[in-house]
Amino acid sequence: MPGLNARIDQAASLHRHASAVVQAAASALDTYLPPPRTDLAEQQALAQRLRDAAVRLTPGWLGAVLDEVPVGTPLGDQRRPEFVRVGVAAPQEDAQFPAVLPLLGTGHLTFSADSRDPRVAGVLRAILLRLLATAPSGTLVVRAVDAVGGALFAPFGALADAGLMPPPVTDRAGLQAVLAEAEHWVRPSRPEAQRRPTARPRRRDCTMLLLVAALPSDVQGAELSRITALAQAGPATGLHLIVAGWPPPPLTPETSLPSAQAPLPMSTQIALRNPYALLGGMPFAQPAVGGGPSPTANWPGLSVPVRLDPDPPAELVARVCRELAERYALSGQVHLMDLLPDPDHWWAESSAAGMSTTAGLAGDTPISLVFADLTPHWLVGGRSGGGKSAFLVNVLYGLCTRYDPDELGLYLLDFKAGGAFGRFVPGAAGGEPDPAWLPHARVVGLDCDREQGLAVLQELDEELDRREQLWQELGVKRFAQAREQRPLPRLVCAVDEFPELLAGSDPIAAQALALLESIGRRGRTYGVHLILCSQTVRGIEALHVRRDSLFGQVPVRIALPGGGDVLEATNDAAASLPLGCAVVNTAGGLGGPRGAIRGHEKTVRFPDPDADAQVLAALRQRLWQARDPASGPPLILTALSQEPA
Repeated sequence: MPGLNARIDQAASLHRHASAVVQAAASALDTYLPPPRTDLAEQQALAQRLRDAAVRLTPGWLGAVLDEVPVGTPLGDQRRPEFVRVGVAAPQEDAQFPAVLPLLGTGHLTFSADSRDPRVAGVLRAILLRLLATAPSGTLVVRAVDAVGGALFAPFGALADAGLMPPPVTDRAGLQAVLAEAEHWVRPSRPEAQRRPTARPRRRDCTMLLLVAALPSDVQGAELSRITALAQAGPATGLHLIVAGWPPPPLTPETSLPSAQAPLPMSTQIALRNPYALLGGMPFAQPAVGGGPSPTANWPGLSVPVRLDPDPPAELVARVCRELAERYALSGQVHLMDLLPDPDHWWAESSAAGMSTTAGLAGDTPISLVFADLTPHWLVGGRSGGGKSAFLVNVLYGLCTRYDPDELGLYLLDFKAGGAFGRFVPGAAGGEPDPAWLPHARVVGLDCDREQGLAVLQELDEELDRREQLWQELGVKRFAQAREQRPLPRLVCAVDEFPELLAGSDPIAAQALALLESIGRRGRTYGVHLILCSQTVRGIEALHVRRDSLFGQVPVRIALPGGGDVLEATNDAAASLPLGCAVVNTAGGLGGPRGAIRGHEKTVRFPDPDADAQVLAALRQRLWQARDPASGPPLILTALSQEPA
């Protein structure tokens, strides 16, 4: 038993030792007085200072709890909203403060997830509502991208209906159009080589916000590079981005590149975790004075969980959008009849010396556009949904109410379905067959093909040959002189989406370009005029070498929203256009000093002619009933038929 006794003695010794340790610890704890927890008090004091700073940085709508905004809170402010609240930071339950970020005037904002995450959808709507409710009227231009289908922006539909914010684009082509508009916005007013290196960027009167709720699934590296370039150049030119889902998922080789996966330049990044978010980035990093280390250059972010703001109340969004739309509407409505002559004086004007029509109103002043020797042709640009069809219809009705069919003949070509020209041919109105047509129309192409368009241009070129021969016989050099001896109408050929004619490098494109150049060069002398319309005039292969030979004949440029590329490259007058407005330039798109009075350029408001269907129907019927009873309907061209309807 000696082994067993030894183990018992060892266990008893260990027990006595442990008991002594416990007694010593108990004695020490009885006499220990912990120091005061000053760190908790400091955190609460810091949270209070941050709450006070948030009140100063984000007054009113910018920092309010949207669920608690009182009814009747006024909209608009006297300054650009520079900071905006995105949620609540909560290092402790009793030490919370608003999470406030710099945005307008400083940088950009990205979210690691897109609007498919309900937390992102809610905070995006909250941010947009705060900015719209705060910005002075007319100073915030919003362009939206939502590849999920546009549902995120549906509560803001009243702004689209009023022309204040166009509907979001939902696919890659729409994204490319929005990026093109933003690139036109950031384009410097002078070439970089001519700008003083130390010159500070000039502050714009307006700010553009490009809000991407979800990128298209087929986005390519080219678009990602354009977004990155816009982010780099944007803050100095008044362009700011909010991009949800950045960086994009590395699903393709292009989106997997390090450049595509890098943080957006000059942005605050919001990384979503479950159930909170973390803030990082440094859009406001500035070099330190004296060359020392910058206090923000290496800022790692806010190491505090942030609960993002939820969706704002639907009734609050509806109220704000309704009030903004009403304000815009009251600022100056325009109706189609405001652009037309007095009905008692229809068909009273002569086209011998030229033709004019009212393009829109600048304030209360009607602004006229003229077809004459100095302004023989027009170029109209505008994105899809930018009002191009409405502008064309206004112009055509304006011409057709001033000049009778003996003074004006129309050739109307549209290479896309559902265009504006279908209203000018016999069809159906109000569910009943309508035999009326526009008596001035000779040929109307509805979704016609390129061969049909080429045939119409050949007919016009042959008409120019006939008139050239007639001028020689009459011994005259100008249309007005020929009209003194012969009753000839001026002819206007309006071609919507004309780049379709010039697409590719086939013989049709080459012939069409040659004919357009011929009509453009000779038309001023013989009374034949062009209105060339398109969503964009970039990337037309047939014009790479001969662009000036065609557009050099087109001094009148009309830029609608998204159509700034019809202007000179350094002219950004169309960069902030709302729907229902256009820049009318009669100097080939030439710009001028920002803020200076430009006699050759005006911004006009024009109506949606379909806003009053009864007036439009009455106008159509009156023009048709006044026609010569012996006249027939126009030749109607479609992709399926070339026979008269």
